[in-house]
Amino acid sequence: MDKKTLNEAKDVVDYIAFMINEFAAQHQLSMTQSFDYLNCYGGIEFLDEFYDVEHCENPLITLDTLQRICGREGGNL
Repeated sequence: MDKKTLNEAKDVVDYIAFMINEFAAQHQLSMTQSFDYLNCYGGIEFLDEFYDVEHCENPLITLDTLQRICGREGGNL
């Protein structure tokens, strides 16, 4: 893996970790609970797939989007 690709992957991982933390805070969940929920209901996959757009978005909008996506997949909080 070249340095540019490694840096891009690190940026994606850092962003996903940030959003897991923000989701946890918004819903009074632990980091583990937040990760498990987002992973189970498609939130992590969404953040990874659409990183190029979502990392430029207001995090509050992304949190709302995550809630809707996970809710459609059966994740009710």
